Amino acid sequence: MKKPNQRNNYSAPIAILLLIALLFAGCAALEEAQQRKQERTRRQQQERYVTFERPDTEIEASSDSLTLTSEHYTFTFADDLLTHADYDEPEERQNVGKGALLFMESLYNYVHDIFGFEPKHQLMVNLRQTHHGSTNLATTSTRTQTIYQNGEWLKVVEGIEMDFPVAMFNQRDVRAHELTHAFTNIYLLPTWFAEGIAVLVQVEYARGKSHRRLGLYEELKTDLDGRNAVQYWKGHLSADQLTQWRYSYSYSIVAELKNRFGEDFYPTLFRLIEADQLHQRLHGEMTTSFLVYYLSQAAGQDLIPFFRELKFQVQQLTKSEILSTIMQANQEHLGR
Repeated sequence: MKKPNQRNNYSAPIAILLLIALLFAGCAALEEAQQRKQERTRRQQQERYVTFERPDTEIEASSDSLTLTSEHYTFTFADDLLTHADYDEPEERQNVGKGALLFMESLYNYVHDIFGFEPKHQLMVNLRQTHHGSTNLATTSTRTQTIYQNGEWLKVVEGIEMDFPVAMFNQRDVRAHELTHAFTNIYLLPTWFAEGIAVLVQVEYARGKSHRRLGLYEELKTDLDGRNAVQYWKGHLSADQLTQWRYSYSYSIVAELKNRFGEDFYPTLFRLIEADQLHQRLHGEMTTSFLVYYLSQAAGQDLIPFFRELKFQVQQLTKSEILSTIMQANQEHLGR
């Protein structure tokens, strides 16, 4: 009669041990599931958000948080956002504004490191519900003053201002693209080159998925005159069935030159342009032939053959020919 009692005496501790083991196994499984979820979330954030180090910048906000400033930017909420549910409280505006300025300062550092851009004035960014009645139109305005110096008229940048609909601003890669134009617009670059730079930042900085690298020869397209279809592109104002290709192809050229000639290539290019005050002398958009001259100088080799292989219509020019052409065009413009 004692043996059954002994079995009962042993069964209770065994059951407790089994229960403890199951609890530990359950906890371990739960912890593993949580770790998997955290890792999945981290990967998703890396895909969605920029992972550069936070810039070392101080941010100041007005008492109503309608205006916030950082080292290089002034960020303003427009009046039409005051009734928006996400921006009608000062604390909400402050949180959004600080996050936006941290992103923009990080982008500033990235663009400066790659291209050497460094505007001398603060960049003004206005966030709006709509801009010119649209939720899908951002504009960059460069305010200039014309001065007479050493016998010629030069443009001096007085300020740069961007207006953003909130729906566009909330798309991080689109925001990066449009903010880059605040830098490129100063130089009056050919549209294809300015858009190529903006898409490079959109893709390689903000992880945008809208554009991809194309084969420069395999995926080349020409217009009816046999010229590369990006050369005389006027940007989003001339949208057609080739628009997406034009953005991607322009980016592909900009990226190819960067890869081929190294990290100093683009900073050198813009130093050369600034040294000759080309962007200050130009009345309108720079021609591709002018640009290729400076690209060649930065590369240390003649890039005319490269661009002609890509079906660009470009001329072999000297610096003196470029500057005299600009001076003549400006005299004709002023004489009107």
